[in-house]
Amino acid sequence: MAATPITIASDRVSRLILLVALVLGAIYLFDDFGLGTPYPVNVVVKAGGVVLLGIYALKQGRLWLGLGLLAGSAGDAFLALQPTQQALGILAFGIGHLIYIGLFADQLRRKGNRGLPGYLATGIMVVFGVVMLVALQPHFGELRVAASIYNGIILVMVALALIGRAPKLAVIGALLFLVSDAVLAWRMFAGMLDWAGPVVWVCYFGGQACIALGLSHPEDSARS
Repeated sequence: MAATPITIASDRVSRLILLVALVLGAIYLFDDFGLGTPYPVNVVVKAGGVVLLGIYALKQGRLWLGLGLLAGSAGDAFLALQPTQQALGILAFGIGHLIYIGLFADQLRRKGNRGLPGYLATGIMVVFGVVMLVALQPHFGELRVAASIYNGIILVMVALALIGRAPKLAVIGALLFLVSDAVLAWRMFAGMLDWAGPVVWVCYFGGQACIALGLSHPEDSARS
């Protein structure tokens, strides 16, 4: 079966929402270069881009997708607060990922799996994730249980994206999310990779945008 191309809503309001979301995402990229907006405006800028992606999804009739994105925006806000609220941020992102798990599982149920390539890619991803999780255990401190559960949730989400026949853009988004969270974990918990802030943000925001656009496909209007 030929893949159906991903389309973006043609109405002007939806396109404007996406444009402003991308602008806010680009503005926040400068935060790690010392050129960002002052606190607490930077909290609004950081969360605002993903809030708008959530609004875009809701406008396309994708209730659960919109709620997942809004949960992610809450996580953005918690991590940007001073002092940062790591536990609440992990909880909010975990909720968002659980919603994504449901959406990718629905894709798998309705469309079937990708066969051997999907399982091989998933196996490689799981090995990578487990190695990362074991290596980070000494650095998690009092958040060891919460961070471990959260990382397990991410691995399940990405595994379902790779195994099922979700739109390719959404699969790319899930993989970008995995890269972003892996780098962020080393930066946040291990105190390493201080230079990687822009990498984290580009992969994270790009991942959210790809998931938002990929799972807002017209074919999935009744499900997502």
